[in-house]
Amino acid sequence: MQATNWSKLGLGTGTLASFGRAASFSEVDRLVSAMVDLGVTVIDTADSYGSSDCERLLGKVLRGKRQSFTVATKAGYRLSNLPSPLHPLNQFVKKGFQHFGFHQCFTPAYLAKSIDNSLSRLGVEHLDAFLLHNPPLKVVEDDHVLQFCRSLIESGKTVSTGLSSENPEVISAAIASGVFKIIQTPASLKAAVAMRQFWKECEMNGIHVIGNHVFDPACFTVQGMTHETLMRSSSALLPNRATILCGTRNTAHLRQAFEWASTPLSEADAERELQRILQ
Repeated sequence: MQATNWSKLGLGTGTLASFGRAASFSEVDRLVSAMVDLGVTVIDTADSYGSSDCERLLGKVLRGKRQSFTVATKAGYRLSNLPSPLHPLNQFVKKGFQHFGFHQCFTPAYLAKSIDNSLSRLGVEHLDAFLLHNPPLKVVEDDHVLQFCRSLIESGKTVSTGLSSENPEVISAAIASGVFKIIQTPASLKAAVAMRQFWKECEMNGIHVIGNHVFDPACFTVQGMTHETLMRSSSALLPNRATILCGTRNTAHLRQAFEWASTPLSEADAERELQRILQ
């Protein structure tokens, strides 16, 4: 496998297959073409997005283009995976699981099936990153789960394993484990108050940081705050090699986000914006 190419900006796909307003093939194909033009390599998805419909859509769009992208997916939330004619029912079955308390599962057997299904839906032979999706602390400290994550790398199914979390205890345990080499955290100015120490630890330990939820609505309560300021501030505060996710289906928005992420504020200016959030 080639070395993973983590671009500064990445595409977050959480809304591409959302119920009632899913993106079309042509829409996502245009978005992916714009990514190639800009040199944006990272695609972040999850098996639970659209009850796996997002991975199916990406799999169709990525045919013949896999080599241009760094593909990361997540697993851990229960979802329905009904046969093709019944796909529209998947979202309703997922809500049923949640209603009865069957919300998450992180057993090695469940995760093994999850990654195999994701590989099939995405139409790829391996992932660049396989992340646990908001796992509780006991999962991150479970030796069976840690050994399973090591086995995924040994088998060639993924280049790296990691997790997505906003829980400081979980992130701290993940860093200490020595197993997870990708950690995804919220990266808005508001989140930076709690997360910066972990970003620095990740950088020191060779762990790649992926920042999400940069445009936290809570940040816009500060007078004069803009999308540009939030993106450029996060770009300044995150580690130099971190990836910032932008969730969009609009190519113009993608190009604008790329420009902002590529031109971070000075650290001093970003610190001043951070202090404004704290006031």
